[in-house]
Amino acid sequence: MALDEIDDPADPVLTRAAQELRDEDVPSWVEASTAILAALRKTARRTRALDAVFPDGAAGDSLRIADHLVLLAVSRAVADLPCTMRAIDLDVEGRRCTGASLDVAVPYGEDVSELALALTRLTADAVNTTLGTTLTADDVAVHVVDVLLP
Repeated sequence: MALDEIDDPADPVLTRAAQELRDEDVPSWVEASTAILAALRKTARRTRALDAVFPDGAAGDSLRIADHLVLLAVSRAVADLPCTMRAIDLDVEGRRCTGASLDVAVPYGEDVSELALALTRLTADAVNTTLGTTLTADDVAVHVVDVLLP
């Protein structure tokens, strides 16, 4: 078959193949990303239940919040600061959160002391808001594990 005969309607196999390709439903990126996110949400994650306090102080009831929600709250709280979070660890005794530890990468030339103050304050606020605890900035440790080019 010559190249100029590709669109020859007399070839039923080629015509059918072309029609099948035209009719094939190709998923969009939105559908693909939705399917991927749905699969990720179904994935089991190891988590610890941490003691929390009801906002209205309901006596006699207990409230527990998964640690990955606390980690998410902390990462969102510090997201706008000029550093890259490498790790967030919660200090837990039993089911009670007693502190946090942050590993960060800081751009060269950044004022590390100011950044550390902001990180400790925002982290303590995020944990306290999520769990109802009374952590202070002194309960949060910041470790600079890398220096980045600006």
